[in-house]
Amino acid sequence: MRAYEVLGRVIAGSVVAVSLTALIGCVDSGGPLTSSVVPGPTRSAPASSAPASSTTLLFGGDVMLGRSVASANASDPAAVLRDLRPQLAAADLALANLESPLTLLRHTSANPNALEADPALADVLARVGFGAMSVANNHVGDEGAASVSDTLDALGKARVLAVGAGRNAAQAYAPVVVERNGIRIALLAFDATGQGSPASSTTAGVAVWDRVRMRAAVAEARSASDLVAVSVHGGAEYHFGEDPQLSRIASELALWGADVVWCHGPHVVQPTAVIDPDKDGRPTVVAGSLGNLLFDQSIPGTTQGALLEVRANKLGVFAYRIGITDTKDRRVSFVRWEKPQGAAVALDGEWYSPTRAIDRWSVAPKPMQLPKLPAIRRVDAAAVGDANGDGRDEVVVSYRSPFHVTRENSRLPANRWTDPRGLASHLGLYEAGTLRPLWVAGTVARPVSAIAPGGSEIAVGYTALDATETVATALWLWRGFGFITAEELPGPGTPGLADVDGDGQSEPVVMGRGAR
Repeated sequence: MRAYEVLGRVIAGSVVAVSLTALIGCVDSGGPLTSSVVPGPTRSAPASSAPASSTTLLFGGDVMLGRSVASANASDPAAVLRDLRPQLAAADLALANLESPLTLLRHTSANPNALEADPALADVLARVGFGAMSVANNHVGDEGAASVSDTLDALGKARVLAVGAGRNAAQAYAPVVVERNGIRIALLAFDATGQGSPASSTTAGVAVWDRVRMRAAVAEARSASDLVAVSVHGGAEYHFGEDPQLSRIASELALWGADVVWCHGPHVVQPTAVIDPDKDGRPTVVAGSLGNLLFDQSIPGTTQGALLEVRANKLGVFAYRIGITDTKDRRVSFVRWEKPQGAAVALDGEWYSPTRAIDRWSVAPKPMQLPKLPAIRRVDAAAVGDANGDGRDEVVVSYRSPFHVTRENSRLPANRWTDPRGLASHLGLYEAGTLRPLWVAGTVARPVSAIAPGGSEIAVGYTALDATETVATALWLWRGFGFITAEELPGPGTPGLADVDGDGQSEPVVMGRGAR
């Protein structure tokens, strides 16, 4: 989240705070403003079947710790992934695909790409926040069964779970089941390149794509868990569009019961999609390819990677978002979270894309009575709801009043503060019932045209000073002294409320932004 303080404290580029007394004292008197709409509840009643908790999973692409990555970071090995710590730490479980065999054995594969890395580097993965790694790929067995065993030993010593490989085939295909926040998560991984070192009944290796075995593995995972995530290594290298092979595999895995399919191997990022091939209402999030999280390639597109973060409960994945990473000087940096392209839901102060169509949502109820303040000349929007997280409803009002020069706004002379009538935009929170002012922002650079309070978060719509249509939406987050804001979403949209995560409480959403 790229958040900044709202001066006084509100947002939208430039905002200046003044006291309510000063604001009222500098304008002419006006009459009371009321509405005939009776206020209604702002949050859904808890449902007895609602999941009690949710979990956050983070998936990354290929990680290669050898070759020039190792030499460039020899003096500080942990530096290669250090910038990702905040993103990894925010997840309950973070995973990626380990493309390097962790072994001291000499490279013996016919493949000229020697990606071997020191087994001690498994500690780097653990320290930056990875709890598990997929090892079902075409390189972990470059030195045969011995390098697979060495890799498993190194990850085990670092207490990082290895997925998709084992001392024998039974272990390689067996789901790795972990529990986070009371949710059981089954992890599977397999290699679809046709070049991996397959595990046998007696030798170490990886789980390779075998339709019969993988279907049985997914069925076992489904029966043992609430959530199933499957790693797939394969696809056409350096292909940016949807890969037909990976798409076919993902569709089959979704039909069998996978909730997340995260792919890697092409070394570049491919599109992420939400599918539901059996139309059972439980969607599957498919990352076509997450590209390189950490590699030493320089072919166009190979220095950029993607992170897939999903939010899920026992009913499946309900939201996701994509993060962008970049590798420079053999070190990874986090660039940004991508904005949702369609409907958006606010979860813990961040924007996500919902995985299901939001059919049941509502606009926030309007107040039956508005504050009788002489400063208010025009009301742009008003709503009832908990705007500051105290568990009680407030009346939130966006209004216009004559512009008042303050010490703060005078420092920003380039900003346009007034509409053609000479009125500036403001927003205030008032105690429900008494309409006692709780917090009032001074001059707001962008008028708020719609308000949807949900807990300590407010989804808002923006309009221009001299227009009425919504041109952007944003999320305001109460922080005790005032608000900060999350990423703005450009274009029209309608702020509202919906219970997207199934916990019985409504979250702010923005609807009408195009396809999901």
